[in-house]
Amino acid sequence: MGCMMRVVALCSLLWSCTTAVGGSSLFQYRFITQEAGAIDLWPCFSPDGKTVLFSRSMDKGSTWELFVVPAAGGVPRRFTAVPLSVSATRANWSATNGSIAFTGARAGGGNSIWLIRSDGSEPHEIQASGLSDGVFYPSWYPDGKRLALVDFGGGEGGVVMQVDLARGTATPLTNRRQVLAGMPRVSPDGRWIAFAGQENRGQTYDQLKNSIWLRDDKGKLRALDAKQGRAPAWSRDGKWLAFESDRDSPDHLYAIFIARRTGGTPAPITPQALNANHPAWSPDGKHVVASGLLPGTQAAACGLECPRGLVIAELPKP
Repeated sequence: MGCMMRVVALCSLLWSCTTAVGGSSLFQYRFITQEAGAIDLWPCFSPDGKTVLFSRSMDKGSTWELFVVPAAGGVPRRFTAVPLSVSATRANWSATNGSIAFTGARAGGGNSIWLIRSDGSEPHEIQASGLSDGVFYPSWYPDGKRLALVDFGGGEGGVVMQVDLARGTATPLTNRRQVLAGMPRVSPDGRWIAFAGQENRGQTYDQLKNSIWLRDDKGKLRALDAKQGRAPAWSRDGKWLAFESDRDSPDHLYAIFIARRTGGTPAPITPQALNANHPAWSPDGKHVVASGLLPGTQAAACGLECPRGLVIAELPKP
């Protein structure tokens, strides 16, 4: 009876018993990009869920361009209407104002946050006092007027910052003395920020040792669980988180997991062989898109410099 109760509990988390058994996969996923020699990373859905925006590199990660592809699959195309002076990475698409924020990496070093319209026009760098040139991972608040991001300037690990676009100011939301922060994502209602991070115990920051943390709108912090995790993404209803983790993998290969915001045991939705990363939830809550190693690639012998495509994982139906 105890074993059966545990099985029922796991199935309740995932809505059905889709899992990996004996090394063979029962996960449901499909590739929507498979360009030879390409590294496709940092995907996100358009607000209507019909399009996936992502960054592509054809030179092993030296430079990046924004591309779009239909979520149903098709031919990817360059997103920007004009050439950019920076490598464009880590995009986030606002469901409120339709604009896209992304990290712009300069050829000479340093990063800044850029905005671009949903038709690929009018790219421009934002200016905000209080930010360094080590900023990454912009995430929209639901009002479309503010961004959260992580700023790595000035010390070990990062600080989650809130940027007011109208005022051009940046305010810290976390403190390095307490937690060393990585990538943040704002919940759909704006009340929570999920971020990758680790408690500051005087150690050198190592993003590979991050776990998923939550900050509420009162500033209170808690860890989702104690195990490794990075790159959180919210479901549209704000009840679920997807994230990448190498937990339970002896080869430190990454799978995408989902978990309730309130806690519980996270469950995988992709196999470790994909070495998947940077998930994003579809607006209808039925799919998660992520980056994964292309078929035929030996995961254990390959890092992020190997060819990668975009994978859409189908979540089990109720």
